[in-house]
Amino acid sequence: MSTLTYAGAVGTVLYVRVWERGNNAFGTFNICATAPAPPPTNDNPCGATALSVGAACTFTSYTNVGTTNSAISVTPTCGNFGAGSMDVWFSFVAPATGIAIIETQAGTMTDAAMALYYDDPPLNCNGPFTLVECDDDLGPGLMPFISFTNLVPGGTYYIRVWGYGTATGTFGLCVHAPTTMPAGQCVYMLQLYDSFGDGWGSSSVGISINGGPATNYSVNGSYNIALIGLNIGQVLIVSYTASGPNQGQNNYRLGYYPGGTTIFSSGTPPVAGTVFTQVITCQPPPPSQSDCLGGSTVCNAQSFNNNANSTGNVVDLSAANRGCLASGERQGTWYYFSPSSNGTVGFTIAPVVATDYDFAVWGPMAAVTCPPPGPPLRCSYAAPTGNTGCGNGATDLTEGAAGDRWVSTFNVLSGQVYILYVDNFSTSGQSFGLSWQLSNGASLDCTVLPIELHAFAARDIGASVELTWTTASEKDNDRFEVQRSADAVNFTAIGVVPGAGNSTENTNYRFVDAAPLPGLNYYRLRQVDTDGHHEHSAILSVHFEGLTKDVVVYPNPGKDQLNLVLGSRTDRSSYLLVDATGRAVLEGSLAPGMTTLSTGALPNGLYALRVMDAQGSVLHKQAWVKE
Repeated sequence: MSTLTYAGAVGTVLYVRVWERGNNAFGTFNICATAPAPPPTNDNPCGATALSVGAACTFTSYTNVGTTNSAISVTPTCGNFGAGSMDVWFSFVAPATGIAIIETQAGTMTDAAMALYYDDPPLNCNGPFTLVECDDDLGPGLMPFISFTNLVPGGTYYIRVWGYGTATGTFGLCVHAPTTMPAGQCVYMLQLYDSFGDGWGSSSVGISINGGPATNYSVNGSYNIALIGLNIGQVLIVSYTASGPNQGQNNYRLGYYPGGTTIFSSGTPPVAGTVFTQVITCQPPPPSQSDCLGGSTVCNAQSFNNNANSTGNVVDLSAANRGCLASGERQGTWYYFSPSSNGTVGFTIAPVVATDYDFAVWGPMAAVTCPPPGPPLRCSYAAPTGNTGCGNGATDLTEGAAGDRWVSTFNVLSGQVYILYVDNFSTSGQSFGLSWQLSNGASLDCTVLPIELHAFAARDIGASVELTWTTASEKDNDRFEVQRSADAVNFTAIGVVPGAGNSTENTNYRFVDAAPLPGLNYYRLRQVDTDGHHEHSAILSVHFEGLTKDVVVYPNPGKDQLNLVLGSRTDRSSYLLVDATGRAVLEGSLAPGMTTLSTGALPNGLYALRVMDAQGSVLHKQAWVKE
């Protein structure tokens, strides 16, 4: 049977002529004429449906039936978007945490795509927008999924949803995330993943502080985030309950927030029971080389070997800067280089075992900028295994999966900075070698990059606060001024540490604040060049307690083991565990840190624990129950 669609002026008289195909049969039929429903009001950005960021995902059903194609300046880079794609729009304001998890659910439309845009101030629903990310199939089935932990708090973001190609239908959508920062001197971020997207069931991650009752976290779909506020000196205990189905789909990661530097990663499937314990110092570990901020400097055109084994902790690549790397980050490592003379640079990435390596190069830029700004200068996403790189007679600047693994060499400028990302698409963990081919006068021997400051840390060491930091390289570095503040706004210089001047190697620095303020202290470094140019480091906070003594005992009640955590400000001590009759059943010495006592052989019941200093004075006493 046939269908006709007509668009014309109001009041036009139309005649419909109907006949049987072939004109050799007669019969009855039905006919109707209807006007199509008006398009949804969120057919364009200025009519976007405003969404609130909830604490949990609650899907609401929407449709793109009857919509039109929105013509805005930034076209999505996924989902086969074209002139016939029917899109609808949503908007939300990023919460104070800068976190947003955007999930979709299939309805009558089972294959959708989604793009996330940032509305750069001044706000204008007509754009131009910055394309943050575009996704097609990371959600359940063929539905999209997007999450970010570094959005601009208070910033306005738009979500564009359409069916793959020209598909239309209904779908579910939600935006959720932790919306407020928890109290604490530092914050950890717990990320929970389900590779199939059907949730963990009864499985959960337990977070206990100082051996107290655990707070359990789980995930109902593909992904969930929890923020945990912690204070210096507390004991963090992480456990996993593996009671749900499909353990091979589950994994989780605990990291420092912001920045995401991993503290603990569960692997797949997660191990059940207590899996991680840490005395909180609020000092994040240095960035991983799998993150742009942890990249290493290449100097003297040296060849080297490396093994990429993770995606790092920070999402450095997005739709705005990944270029041909359509899968984003897989297993990769980051490198910086800065030529000492103009010329042409090529290089070869040679996997030790034939595997699929991809890469991208960004530049030139005045200094290391992470994430890299804009699309790459050279990029290869070729699928075949084997050597890849810039050179080998290639003339193309970028290539997709169908490429031959080689793109053109590139001209470089003296003193400018370039960033290289080497990406193991196969996620095979196979190592690679990298060698350079320099021509037309190019030299990496060796312009030192601007100050690369790593591992800036501060900690309470008893009667004072110790600050340490490391530079990976220095150029014309005259000195570091150490500054302190009580409010993180007004800083005062409390000391000066001379710089190394020029260096291409790691240089370690240390400064001790002999008279910290009681309570919370804020510190930063003011790095000053020989020409007077200066820059400030990030701000660190330290809660100064002075020479206090602290002991943490957990779990209580317990079974097979008892953990005693002696604070770093407490001298070497001893412990005594006494049963209900007054008989000593366990005793020994304690050093700062954690000591684990084996209690499996003890009868169930009530015990008394005492911790004494070197002179025998009781520092801590409490009851402990063996169950």
